[in-house]
Amino acid sequence: MQIHMIGHASIFVETQDCKILMDPVLWDPHNEGIEDVCPKREVIHELLPEFDLLIISHQHLDHFDIRSLAYLPKTVDVLIPNDKLIETCLRQLGYSQIYHLNDFSEVKLGSTSLLATRSENRVPEYGIVFADKSGVCWNQVDTVVSLDTIRSVKSYYPQIDFLLATWQPMLEVNYQTNQSLSFPYSEYSQSLEQISLIQPKAIAPGANGFKLINGSSWLNQIVFPVTREQFCKDVRMVYPEIGDNVFAFDPGDIIAFKNGEFSHLKQMSQFVTKVEDDRENLDFSPVKVGSNLIDDNPDNYNLDEMKEAIKEEVCLNLPQFFMEKKDSLFIEHCRWKVIYQLEIVFPDSCEQWVFDFAEENIQAQVGRNPLANFCTSITASSFYSILKQMKGWDYASLGGNCRSFKKIYIPTQYGIIQPKETSIQEPLVLKFPPKKVFEIVRYQEVKKWIQINGNSSISHKRNTYMMKLGNHLVRQLQEPKN
Repeated sequence: MQIHMIGHASIFVETQDCKILMDPVLWDPHNEGIEDVCPKREVIHELLPEFDLLIISHQHLDHFDIRSLAYLPKTVDVLIPNDKLIETCLRQLGYSQIYHLNDFSEVKLGSTSLLATRSENRVPEYGIVFADKSGVCWNQVDTVVSLDTIRSVKSYYPQIDFLLATWQPMLEVNYQTNQSLSFPYSEYSQSLEQISLIQPKAIAPGANGFKLINGSSWLNQIVFPVTREQFCKDVRMVYPEIGDNVFAFDPGDIIAFKNGEFSHLKQMSQFVTKVEDDRENLDFSPVKVGSNLIDDNPDNYNLDEMKEAIKEEVCLNLPQFFMEKKDSLFIEHCRWKVIYQLEIVFPDSCEQWVFDFAEENIQAQVGRNPLANFCTSITASSFYSILKQMKGWDYASLGGNCRSFKKIYIPTQYGIIQPKETSIQEPLVLKFPPKKVFEIVRYQEVKKWIQINGNSSISHKRNTYMMKLGNHLVRQLQEPKN
C-alpha cells in the first residue's frame, strides 16, 4: 500500500487493486480564502492519477472543497457521511454514485477493504481504515476517538500497520471567545495515550497541515500548540516500541509499506511537491498576539455600500428581530438583563451600538455602554459577507475576524450567580444561523464552479457499481452490454 500526501488532510491511497482520493483540497488558498496548506506545496493538477473512489470525511471546508470537487471526474463512486448538504452539493456538481457510511460501515473493493470509524464529534464525520494484503492503514482525520472505538477497530484489525493520527489540540477560536490559551495538557495527553493503546507499527501526524494567511495570519501564533517535531518525539517517548517508524509527512511524500516493512519516499510523488518549509509561521506564542482587530477588506467591497447595508441591518433589522424573538430565542437574554455591545470595525473607522435586553423596546443605541456584559467585535467586511450570504461564519470566526466575551452575572449577598455557559448565545449567530448561512454559501459556490470548471478535464471510465448489503458496501463489476 502507498499513501501519497497531497497536503493537510488530502491523501491519495494506492492499494493492490484500488486508487482512492480522500478529502481533496487541490488549490490554495482554500477555506473561503483564509488558509494555505503548510508546508507550502504545488499540485500539478493535470498529473493527478486516475482514481476510482472518492472519500469525503466531513463538511469542514479544509476537507470539503467545492472548487476541487468541481474539477474532478463525476463518474467515480463517492463515499460520504450522512450529511444532506454534502450530498446535495455533489449532485448539483454532477456526481451520481454517492453512498453514505455509518459508524463502522464496511466497504469491499475487490481485495481492498474499508472501515468507517466512529467520531465522538458528531459533525457528522468518520475516519477510514484501508486494508489489503499488504497491511492496514487507519486515517483518523479529525475524528475524536474513544476507547470503545479503539476496541472496535482492533476487533476488526488487531494489528494497525500505519496510523495517520489525530495529534494537534487546536485552539483556533479560544482567543476570539475569551477562553484559555494555556497548553491543553489533558487533551494532548489523551492523544498520546491512545497511540500506545492502538500500538501501530508506524505512525505519522495526520491533517492539521495548514496555516492562516493575510488578515488572519496573526492566529498562527495561537492555533497550534504542538509542533510536528515535538509530536514525533513524544510518540517515541510514550511508545518506544515504534522505533524509527515515526514519519514527518510533507506534501509530495509517499509512505509505502508491505508486510510490516516501511519506506518513507520523500518528494517522490509525481503530482504534488513541497515548495517551501514555512512551518515557522505556526510557532505557538500566545504572549505575542496583538489585540487590534483590523479590517483589510480583502474582497474590496465598496466601502459606502458596505456601511449603508450594515447600518440598515444594525439599526433596523436587528432590533426588529430581537423584538420578534424576545419570547423565544432571547428569553434568557432578557431574564439575565443582557446589555449587548456590538462593535463594527470598518477599514477606515470603528462604530459601536448597544442593545439593552432589559428594555421593553429593544433599540440600537449609538455608542458604548460601560455596563455592557456581552461584547462582540467583528470586521465590517466579514459581517457584510455574512449579511449578503457571500461567506460563512468560518471566515469570521476561524479567520479571527470576530471576537466576543461575556461577563454576565447577578451579584447577591450570598455570592455571584451565573447563567449556564450555553444558555445565552451570540445574537448575531441567532440572527444568521451558521448552518443555514453555510448551506447557502456552499450552493452558491457550487453554481460558481460549475460555470467555471463544470466539465472535468480528467477522464474516467466507470465499469462498476456498488451493492449495499446491510451495513456493507460491495463493489461489483458491471456486466458488459451486448
